[in-house]
Formats: sequence, structure tokens, C-alpha cells
Amino acid sequence: MDIQLQTLGDVMKKFYYFVFVLVMSACSVTTEESTTSSGTSDGTAAAPVELTVGTEKPGSVTFANDSFYKFTTASTGAGSYELGIGSFSSSTSVSTYLYSDSGYSTLVDWGSSCLASCTKYFDYMAFNASTTYYLRISGWGDVTYTLTLSQGGSEGSKNNPVELTLGTAHPGSVEGTSSYGKSYYKFTTSAATDNYTVTMNNSDDLDCQLYSNSGFTTVVDYYYNECTSGPNISDNFTGADASYGSPGSGLTQGTYYLKVEGESPTAKTTTYNITVQAASAL
Repeated sequence: MDIQLQTLGDVMKKFYYFVFVLVMSACSVTTEESTTSSGTSDGTAAAPVELTVGTEKPGSVTFANDSFYKFTTASTGAGSYELGIGSFSSSTSVSTYLYSDSGYSTLVDWGSSCLASCTKYFDYMAFNASTTYYLRISGWGDVTYTLTLSQGGSEGSKNNPVELTLGTAHPGSVEGTSSYGKSYYKFTTSAATDNYTVTMNNSDDLDCQLYSNSGFTTVVDYYYNECTSGPNISDNFTGADASYGSPGSGLTQGTYYLKVEGESPTAKTTTYNITVQAASAL
């Protein structure tokens, strides 16, 4: 009898041990699955997914991984751009990083994280025309989303300023704040030395500055060749020989470069008509 009880006890011990092992095994499998990503990421650094300006693109990225994209601006597409990210859970987030090279090494905009849907403005930077840019999206969860790239409210860039025709009003706009966001223009004067006027019918406060070089670094004259900021800008550009108390003898023949920027502490888009013409033609 004692032997039978002992045998039964050994069997029960083995049974409970077997059950314990099964339970622990099940727990370990559950833990492993909870930290494993179940989604997919888009593209690779060597083969990024192409985005088309103005076309919505579905995408996804997995936890602690990256998705890679690229887009090319049009030949007339210099200016600001914005990226709409939508349709994903508010419990997860993504971060965007914009590069100017295919090796994803030259960072031009370090984006902040985005919860649920958002719009990334890339600090209202001016994108060049006919140029390919590269986008990396990092996921902080398994995320599916839609991406829509659109052209913003600023036009031109330092490398691709918008050409103004003397005496012809150009419908333009600028988007951003007093610190970020500018539109870039250029115009060519005639052979005769003359003063040139710029007029704008902007409703919001704007400012402008005239430069003599394509890099937008050499100001023609700080006092007489920059706009007085405000609505309805109107100014007279009088040449590089201007000085305090002396307007100058006019702009000589050549190409000049004009930068327009906002004055608002909060981001907004301001539209206007801008006209540059010789004072003698007024």
C-alpha cells in the first residue's frame, strides 16, 4: 500500500512539473511576441519609394525602424513644400528627416515627432527646382499612414529666383514667420542708370531686401535699397552709391536679386502683386 501511494505521489509530482513547464513556456513565447514587429517598412536607403507632388501615397513603418522615400521638384517648382501625414493611431508616432543627397547623410531638416495626423513644413525652407530630396521616416510603433507632398506658399529659391519682368505685375506669395520662410526674385535693369521702384499690395506686414549678387549676400545699400516693412510695400531703389542722407544715382545695368519675407510671429501665407519698374517709366 505504501509503495502504491509513493508511486502515485511520484506520478503527481511529474504531472505538476510538466504542467509548470508548459505554463512557463507559454509565458516566454507571449513575451517574445509582444516585442516583435508585425508590420512592414517602405523602401531602403538604396532604393527609396518615389513620392509624387500632389498625390497621396499609402505607407508604413515598423517599430524602431525606418522607411525611405524620395521626391523630385519640377523645373518650375522652386519654393516651399509641406508634407501631410495622416491616418494613423494617436498611440504611436513618427519622426521625419529630410536630406539633400541619396546617401542620406546631408541633413537639411530635422523634423520633430508627429502624433496621429500632422503637417510638416520643413521650417518653410526654399527647395530648389529640378532637384531630388530624400526623406526618412522613423517609427515608434507599427504605423500605417498616408503621405501627401504639396507645394507651399513661398516661391523661388536662392538658386532659382523667380524672374520679374519690368513694369509687369507678378502675382506672388510668401509663407512662414519673421524668422522662417522667404520668396526670392530677380530682375534685370536696362543700360541707362535709373532709380527703380518696387510696389506690392500685400495686406499683411512684409519686408524686402535688394542684393547685387545671385547668392543674396551683397546688399546694394542698407538704408536706401531695402523696404520699409509693413503692408502695401513701396520703395525706391537708388543704387550702390547711396549713403545716409544721399539717395544715390540709381541702379546700373545688371541683374538684381530681391528677397521678400514675412513679419508675423506666427506662420501665415500672404499673397500680393509685385511690380518693379524704372522710375523714368512712371
